[in-house]
Amino acid sequence: MLEADVEVNRRDFTVRAEINVGQGERLALFGPSGAGKTTLLEAIAGLVPLRRGGIVLGGRVLTATAARPRIAVPPAKRKVGLLRQDPGLFPHLSVRANLTYARSAKPTEAELTWTADALGITELLAEMPARLSGGQAHRVALGRLLLAHCDVLLLDEPYTGLDARLRRSLTELVVSVVGQRRIPAVLVTHELPDAQAFADRLAVLDRGRLLQDGKPDEVVLAPASRRVAELLGYLGFLPVRPVSGGGGPPLTAGIHPDRVVRAAFPDRGLVLTGTVVGARPAGAAWEVDLQADGHQVTFRLTELPPALGTNLAVTAIEPPCFGPDGLAVPADAAVRPWLAGGSAGSPPQAGTAGGSAGSSLAAGPAERSGGSAPRTSGARQAHD
Repeated sequence: MLEADVEVNRRDFTVRAEINVGQGERLALFGPSGAGKTTLLEAIAGLVPLRRGGIVLGGRVLTATAARPRIAVPPAKRKVGLLRQDPGLFPHLSVRANLTYARSAKPTEAELTWTADALGITELLAEMPARLSGGQAHRVALGRLLLAHCDVLLLDEPYTGLDARLRRSLTELVVSVVGQRRIPAVLVTHELPDAQAFADRLAVLDRGRLLQDGKPDEVVLAPASRRVAELLGYLGFLPVRPVSGGGGPPLTAGIHPDRVVRAAFPDRGLVLTGTVVGARPAGAAWEVDLQADGHQVTFRLTELPPALGTNLAVTAIEPPCFGPDGLAVPADAAVRPWLAGGSAGSPPQAGTAGGSAGSSLAAGPAERSGGSAPRTSGARQAHD
């Protein structure tokens, strides 16, 4: 198990984070560039000193600032494997020699053959790094890491610049090896699909602080704060207010572009009506901009959207709501009464704020009620 309680000074802010990764567990550190993700990995690897904290790997104390004298095991003796964006191959060594270079790497010929075959580099073992493509060099670097038999794998955006198919195959290989060897693994990325493909747990880091930690799907569907939602790709934030059943503070609903369906389904979430002001291809789908009551919402549809200027009704499925402090509000009937299963009339028209007697909330465009509660684990965690 990896246990890291880290405090590291940086020029703009201090990284303060605590993570625990179990045997065979995969954690993705997700956040924007410059959030402190790489600093955290470098601290675990012993490459940057801690201002305060401790790091324990498999019961071995690697760093302890409270001990007298301080404990700081040198990087070469930590049995920590770190793979960066730059493959870092030794240019004077062949691919085979690079694969077996690590002090702890004493693979049998069968293991070397299996690794090279799994990475698709069997035909390259005699080649020199200068003759490799970027993708081939990354595969060799990953093979070297796996053959070193480290006690933890730290992957610092190792797939940057690689095509989607290669990223997927390398991720699948690492996931398989981590499970077989029962070692902890940490991936740093600012690409959410990479994080979700890799991780058992997703931790969101911003300016040196862990904002939320949980199962990847739960973190995305129930962000703990508006800031977390912004980092996770929510592209629309609409004001919502109670229109019946009492007052309460003003709320903001977060709209994720992949959690929107065409047409009004008041029993499934927030109905929005407005004018199509933009549309463009997005992979096999279409990305659409909807202007509704002074707010623009961006979402994706699988079918061809209507022409610009057309009125359109869509439903944001169970959107998370945030209070004035930016923190997620609980998903209970007192805050989002559609979860109580109350009656619902027809949705309000575009640009209106009211609804029928059964309506409990109103958004700038429109909203109706009925459905089941989204998951909100960790919904009141600290917000930065």
